[in-house]
This record gives sequence, C-alpha cells and structure tokens, in this order.
Amino acid sequence: MSVGALMVLLLVAGTLPVLVRQLYPPLPPRDDTVVPACVVVLGAGLVGKGSKRRSSRTGLIRLGRAITEARANHLPLLISGGGAASRQGLASEASLLAQEAKGYGLTLWLEERSRNTRENARNSAALLRRKGIGEVLLVTDRAHMTRAMLCFRKQGIAVRPAPVERLPAPAWMPSAGALLLLPEIWYEWLVLLWYQLRGRF
Repeated sequence: MSVGALMVLLLVAGTLPVLVRQLYPPLPPRDDTVVPACVVVLGAGLVGKGSKRRSSRTGLIRLGRAITEARANHLPLLISGGGAASRQGLASEASLLAQEAKGYGLTLWLEERSRNTRENARNSAALLRRKGIGEVLLVTDRAHMTRAMLCFRKQGIAVRPAPVERLPAPAWMPSAGALLLLPEIWYEWLVLLWYQLRGRF
C-alpha cells in the first residue's frame, strides 16, 4: 500500500464514529455502590469577549444532560466553572450556566473559582464536604470523563459517571464531527500521561 493510500485510509477511519470511540481513554472501574446525593456538571468554557461572553455550545449540552439527571433523580445541581472571566469581574462559567438552568425548580449550587479540571474537583469537593456530600453523579464529555473522574476521586469524592457523547450517529457514517473530536481525545491522553508522571492521581 502506498503512503498516499494509507493516509487516505487513516483519514477515512478518523471520520467513523465507531472507530473514534475506541480511542477514548478507558473509564476507571465502575463502583455500583455509589449513591449520588448531587449532580455535578463541569463547565466547558465561554465564547465571545468581555461582557458579551456566553456559555459554549459544549457547556450547554453538558448542562442539558445535568438538568435531566437532577430532575429525574430529585438531586441538587452543582455547576462548576470559573475561568479567567470571574477574576476580571465578569460573569463566571458557572453563573452563566446557572442562568440557563433557572426555571427548572432545581436547587443550584455554584463553584465559580476553578480554571481547570483539577480545580473543578478540588473546589467542588470542598463545597460538597461542607454540605456533607461524598458521592456524586458527574456530567462531562465522554472524552473528558476519565480525567474528571480521577481528579474527583483524588479529592475523596465517589463518582458515578454520566458522560455526554458528542460523537454523531450513525456509528458507521463518515462524519466531520468525529474527525474534529480526535484532537480532544489525543489531548486527554497527553494530560493523563502528564498527571501520571507528576503523581497527581
């Protein structure tokens, strides 16, 4: 097989959701004894500039899943995400997502200081401990879930995952969306390796 043909084959493979799904970092072993007392959703960044910043589409998709889980299980919802905006006197990720969650009759808690996944876990764990909660249902993207779970477990919080799947369907239909997800998956593998080397898990 020529190099050109191999590159075409790899490119096509990268557009197939069923193959891209196999590249996700594996989730930690499931603990079926976890009984969540809260739903935690992680922010996914903001778009726009200054006072016109708003929640990203990915963040809104995560929030939708979290609202569904919180309502179905009659649980409070903790929204975690600060970002640089909150340090500039602007609305945090968590507060902007909370605006979208109003009207659903949920108990909302906000963690507005975190800038990354490790801080999501550390700051959320501190808030949860103050409320006497040690077990949660965690909502984030499937590609991100492994790192998020490990970070929360490092903070002593037991997690039941509720991953958001962003790969398009049907699984065998070539999709640009699947190809666009590949860099995120490779990034997660690199960060997991870095965390492991630094002893952060």
